[in-house]
Amino acid sequence: MGNEKLAVEGGAPAVAKLGTYPAKIGRDELWGIVDMWDFSPGVKEKLRQVIMGDPDVRGPHLFRYYNPKPSRVEAAEAAMGRLIGSKHCLAVNSCTSALVSSLRALGVGAGDEVIVPGYTFFATAATVGACNALPVIVDVDDSLNMDPSSAERAITKRTKAIVPVHMRGAPAQMDAIVDLAKRKGLPVLEDVAQAGGGSFGGKRLGSIGTMGAFSLDYYKIFVSGEGGFVTTDDEWLFTRAQSFHDTAACWRPNRFARERRQGELFCGENYRMTELEGAVALVQIGKADEILTGLRRVKKLIKGGIDKLPGVSFRRITDEAGDTASNLVFFLPNPDVTRKAMEALKAEGVPAGGIYDSTVRDWHVYTFWDHIIQHRSVVSDGLPWSAVPKEELPKYAPDMCPRALDYLGRAILMEINRHWSKADCQAITNGINKVLRAYVK
Repeated sequence: MGNEKLAVEGGAPAVAKLGTYPAKIGRDELWGIVDMWDFSPGVKEKLRQVIMGDPDVRGPHLFRYYNPKPSRVEAAEAAMGRLIGSKHCLAVNSCTSALVSSLRALGVGAGDEVIVPGYTFFATAATVGACNALPVIVDVDDSLNMDPSSAERAITKRTKAIVPVHMRGAPAQMDAIVDLAKRKGLPVLEDVAQAGGGSFGGKRLGSIGTMGAFSLDYYKIFVSGEGGFVTTDDEWLFTRAQSFHDTAACWRPNRFARERRQGELFCGENYRMTELEGAVALVQIGKADEILTGLRRVKKLIKGGIDKLPGVSFRRITDEAGDTASNLVFFLPNPDVTRKAMEALKAEGVPAGGIYDSTVRDWHVYTFWDHIIQHRSVVSDGLPWSAVPKEELPKYAPDMCPRALDYLGRAILMEINRHWSKADCQAITNGINKVLRAYVK
């Protein structure tokens, strides 16, 4: 044995060939996914027999990178980039991850301030704190989105970015916000979690600001269960976001090269999207315009049939053509009437409710963001609050956004289902009118 010729010297290889072995993912896992669908019992059993009866079925490579087959995540990025109209698109595992990756790409860190609206899901503000920066909370206007004048008054020497949120499917006042940002030399990060596919001034949301962050959470307009995207036209910001989302220092034109410029190499986290989410996202993105058309049809039917009564007003839509129409919001004269109307609508079978009630904790309303208002920290270093002198910290108070509390306290919200029929819409409209005539005099 000791005299055998080495393969490297022309001898026979010790391992001539290894066998064919099962993939890591196979028919059991496929059936686990198919079993989530509510097929009729007979159809489900036929599917089970087909899937489990094929001993040679091989599952997919679920990691988007180093994939021997074309990546569904990469295809979803391309499709989303085309839909939004952005040069660069990065898939991540949530909108929270999209926000963090974007903020880090923009250079947001300890001691910086980022302006956010007082009406948004808490993640918008939480990601600022997670970057060790300070969220500065500003009021909204009658669009229920960031008030540009409030944002301007909140700018300080520490301000590093402005994050408008397109809440409940409708665009923020992007012309005024972008103008403000340009005058102050600040980037705009659009939080498009709730308004995927919407637009303002003929441009898709997420392509207007410096960067955009999207959600594919199951409760959004198009979905993949979990997931999100970062969009931008800036190659440098895309490179930094892409690096940060995958432990960093990995995704550059030459990933093994020395740093080309300062800020290219750093430590990051893991926010990658899986191929399962990418496959679902790709199909959903292809349906985006179909979904939006359905939402707009239904909202138009319902809104158009509501009686025009004194004391009832609709949320202002900054660009009607760009509204995703995923939600219908109208305001009643005062919170007391709103609470009564909300209960009456529920009794009528109308799928509507209130947005803000001071007795119900709602993570979309700043008054319940104890983590920020009370300067909570994850560890004893006190960050992000310890990054600046105490007297220079942003001021937080329960009544700091009075218009947000006023509008939200008087608001009735209804999430639109694009599959509602004309008869459904008529019945809903009848129920709304019945209640409004009784309570709004």
